[in-house]
Amino acid sequence: MSSYAQEVKNELARIFGDEHETLIAEFAALLTVGTKIVGERLEFATTNAAVARKVITLAKKIFPDVKIEVAAVRRKKLNKDMNYVVRILLTGDVQSFRDNLDAPELLRRTRFKVAWLRGAFLAKGTVNRPESQYLLQIVTRSADTANFVQKQLAAVDFNAGIYQRKKRFIVWLREGDAICDFLGMVGAVAAVERFEVTRNLKEVRLQVNRLVNMDTSALNRAADAAQRQLSDIKILLAHDCTVTKKIRETMTMRLANPSCTIGELAEKLSLSRSGLLYRLKKIHRLAKKFR
Repeated sequence: MSSYAQEVKNELARIFGDEHETLIAEFAALLTVGTKIVGERLEFATTNAAVARKVITLAKKIFPDVKIEVAAVRRKKLNKDMNYVVRILLTGDVQSFRDNLDAPELLRRTRFKVAWLRGAFLAKGTVNRPESQYLLQIVTRSADTANFVQKQLAAVDFNAGIYQRKKRFIVWLREGDAICDFLGMVGAVAAVERFEVTRNLKEVRLQVNRLVNMDTSALNRAADAAQRQLSDIKILLAHDCTVTKKIRETMTMRLANPSCTIGELAEKLSLSRSGLLYRLKKIHRLAKKFR
C-alpha cells in the first residue's frame, strides 16, 4: 500500500503543462533539489517510478538529444523499496542549463514559481497522511538551496520554516490550511480532496472528544463536590450540631439525593444556585470546626 506522499507524487508526476517555460522551471527544480554530480553525469534518485519517468520525459522534451541512463536497484535498508536512478550526461546544453539553474528569467512569473515548487516537492518532498500530524517537508542538501526554496514559497504567500537535521536542511509547513493550499496550488487535486475530507472528519472527532471530556470532567467535579458535601453533613450529624431550619432542610435534601448536581438540588429546594451554594459553604464551615 503506497503512502499518502507517494499518492501525491503519482498525481503530480502526471502533470505536464502546455507552456515550455513551465516545463523548464519544473525541470530546473528537479535538478536543483534532487540531483548530484557523479563524474560526468547528473544523478537523480527516487523511490517513485512515476517521478523517475517524469524526469526522463522532461529531460527529453527540453534536450531532445540528451543521453540518459536508468537503473532500478532494490534498497538494502528494510529490503523493500526500489530505488530508481536517472543519470543524465553533462554535455553542452545540459551543462549550460545546470550552471544557470538560479537564472531570474526561470521564475519571473507566478506560474513558473508554481511549476518550480512542484518540481522541488517531486524531487525531495514528503507530506504526512492527513490522519496524523500535519507536516509537509522538502529536504535539501545545502542551506543555500533551502533558503532558495523558502524564498519561492514566500513569493507565493507561504510562510515556511527551515531546520537542520544532520547534514540536511529541511523546509517545512505545519498548518493544515497551508499544506492543503500548497497541494492545491501545485495541482494535486485528488490529494487535496482526500486531505480535506480526512481533516474534516478528524476535526469532528476532536470536537466530539472535547465535548465528551468536558462532560466527563463536569460529572467528576459534581461527584467530588457531592461527596465532600455528604462528608460535611455526616460530621455535623455525628456531632449533633445545632443548625437552622434552612440548613437542616438542605442537609436532608442532599442526603436523600446524593447524586444530584447543584442545579438539580437547587431546583428541588426551590432555590437559586447561588443560594444553595451559600448554604453548602455554611455547612462546610461548620463541619471544619469538628474536623
